Amino acid sequence: MNQRIKYLQAQIQAEENRMSRCTHEWNEVFYNPETVKEGYGFKPVGRGSDMWHEYEGYHDVQKPRWTRICKKCGKEDHTDKQRPVVTHHVPDFK
Repeated sequence: MNQRIKYLQAQIQAEENRMSRCTHEWNEVFYNPETVKEGYGFKPVGRGSDMWHEYEGYHDVQKPRWTRICKKCGKEDHTDKQRPVVTHHVPDFK
């Protein structure tokens, strides 16, 4: 079993080295929302002067996320950040 673990760790290291040397060519970016747990409500917990609050429960929330995949090595890159694209108007003389 120990040999198998060493073999798999060597494979992981080789793959990480290959990905780090890759000059990435990214496919088209696509929207890929991530489901995360978000707490709601508060309930008091404890007794006497040793009181604190916890969430009453959790529900699933869609967090916006975009993904791109390298054509060469298959590396996935995720982001939830956006930057504004500034557009402007020009005068139209007719």
